[in-house]
Amino acid sequence: MEIKKCTQEFWDAFVDASPQGTVFNKSFALSSDGLPTDYLICYKGEEAIAGFGFAYSHEGIKLAPFGVWSGIIFKDLREHTPYRLNETVFLALEAFANHLFEHYKEVNFPNHWDIVDMRPFDWVNYHTREKGYFQITTRYTSLLDISQPQNTDGYARLRIRELRKGTDEGYQFSTKETNDIPLLDHLHEMNFKRQGIERSPEEAKSLISTCENFLKVKAGKLLATYVNEEPAVISFFAYDRHRAYHLIMGTDLKFRELGVGTKNFHDSCVFLNQQLGCKELDLVGVNSPLRAAYKLSYGGRIVPYFQVKKIGPKI
Repeated sequence: MEIKKCTQEFWDAFVDASPQGTVFNKSFALSSDGLPTDYLICYKGEEAIAGFGFAYSHEGIKLAPFGVWSGIIFKDLREHTPYRLNETVFLALEAFANHLFEHYKEVNFPNHWDIVDMRPFDWVNYHTREKGYFQITTRYTSLLDISQPQNTDGYARLRIRELRKGTDEGYQFSTKETNDIPLLDHLHEMNFKRQGIERSPEEAKSLISTCENFLKVKAGKLLATYVNEEPAVISFFAYDRHRAYHLIMGTDLKFRELGVGTKNFHDSCVFLNQQLGCKELDLVGVNSPLRAAYKLSYGGRIVPYFQVKKIGPKI
């Protein structure tokens, strides 16, 4: 196995053909924060087996604020026997583990949940940890079936109640597509302040550039829910041939008690299914104690994935 750089055009075509290739692997997504990018392909002879595209700084490969599922991806290996499949995946990951450890001071990325064999990364300097190693952390996301988005049987009771809130009091609710990125930015920051958290300048800048890039190439949608024609909550969804991804959300705090978050989520699922043909929605992480219960209350299934981080040698 040999690691070589490839062109942006070759990379995007490889992403499109990979079972793990998502919108977040595409070159336009990787370059959203304005950093330089590299596209690496693992070859077995002349055959492109696996790839890894990433943005980097002088410090190395850093985890972008909204760079989910931007890890190592593979060509379609379904025709391989189980033995050959396992061997091919292992050897490709081993090549990447050695290459990344040697060439980058910092390495930090989340792998697609299909990539489960983390032994090649775990075994780098296995008996000499003082030389540095890769830390493998198990994380979780939730995948929700939205093939029948009007069906709320899987919702928690609280979600059902919130869908009905406000209508008896005469409030009018509507959810519409919009391009109002400044509104999302404003409401997103408002939610951070409510939790006593200050957004970093990097995250604020990344929110705007990510939304602009995705909307420009028609790989994202902004959906806002209004109360009596006043914007109450807005969500940004990325999407590709596999599914949609609920990436960013912001809510006007004065409308929280009207269940606008639930209404926006439900209406967005309907839109994503009926307008874009999406049958699955990734909630993009259920790892925060403050947000996991809410995200899981829609009835999605929990899916584990692995995050890889380089721990440098002891000096």
